[in-house]
Amino acid sequence: MKNLVAELKNERDKQLSGSLYYWTQILFSYNSNHMEGTQLTEDQTQQIFDTGTVFANDGQAIKVDDVLETANHFRAFDYLLDTVEVPVTSAYVFELHRILKRATSQENDAKYHVGGFKIVPNQIGFLDATETTSPADTPQVIADLFSEWEASGQTGRDLSAIAKFHWQFERIHPFSDGNGRIGRLLIFKELCRSGAVPLIIREDTKPYYLRGLKTFKTIPGYLIDTLGHEQDNYQGMIARFFPEPNHELD
Repeated sequence: MKNLVAELKNERDKQLSGSLYYWTQILFSYNSNHMEGTQLTEDQTQQIFDTGTVFANDGQAIKVDDVLETANHFRAFDYLLDTVEVPVTSAYVFELHRILKRATSQENDAKYHVGGFKIVPNQIGFLDATETTSPADTPQVIADLFSEWEASGQTGRDLSAIAKFHWQFERIHPFSDGNGRIGRLLIFKELCRSGAVPLIIREDTKPYYLRGLKTFKTIPGYLIDTLGHEQDNYQGMIARFFPEPNHELD
């Protein structure tokens, strides 16, 4: 959706409050971070975007890293808009990871290896954990995934292709932290790159999204349907901001 990217960048550059870009930033950062345990509310996320400050609610303790990663997600999304046509490579996701984790407590903690692949084994979940790729194998496995993705030419137009790509990325779990957020940023980027409607996975659909990832190998339709539902939701957002036929984005 090339015209959409141009419009989002135009709204960003003009600093248009209440625009599609404005609400995309707030909803994307809030939902993607909240899905990973950030305790900030949508209103607090909006405060950070608007003013760079945040107010606690009823004596609520606010983690510095939550605030930083919320603001950093805004910067990561801007980077995504400016690099939509750039192929997905290890170097590209390294930069996204550096932006997301900039100035957080993890940045100077060697075991997190911010801006590089994991050096400590990790897993998805706890009680019913899913095994991920070992640190030693991750560089080659992720390079193969990106190479195959670029060679396929299916850069997101087919939702089943983007669902499979996302599932493969998350199963590798290449970073010590931030895998889900980086993966969801890549979904938005690659859908835009292919000319398709992008999407934001909302906290409300988290159970279906997680089920889709867990069962993708045997029942891929769960994840594909969830992504399709969120794609429809974002299309609805576009229609609210551009309701006139002569203002449609393609």
